[in-house]
Amino acid sequence: MLIEQRKQLEQQIIEKVLKDESFRRQLIDDPKFILEYEMGMKIPDSFNIKIVEEDSQTFYLVLPAKINPETDEDELTEADLEMVSGGYGGEGEGEGGDPVPPLGPITQIIN
Repeated sequence: MLIEQRKQLEQQIIEKVLKDESFRRQLIDDPKFILEYEMGMKIPDSFNIKIVEEDSQTFYLVLPAKINPETDEDELTEADLEMVSGGYGGEGEGEGGDPVPPLGPITQIIN
């Protein structure tokens, strides 16, 4: 189920980036903040997000992380749940307290 949600989120972000240059720049400049704002949840500090732009001469293929056979790939740990359960409380401020215009939610990951 998380794989489907990730694909849906990625598709929605790509569609928004293609329509909104300001959103593209904000996503490139501060991907973690923008995704937190769009998803309405806090992303753990230990989690990294990298944005890569393709050009007409380059194709990127992103391989998924290796799955630990001792864990279920679709299950969050108790610690994971605690990190995201509080939602995001950024109040529309970017790094350094700079205001960020409201972008609106792309999707709801947690129902």
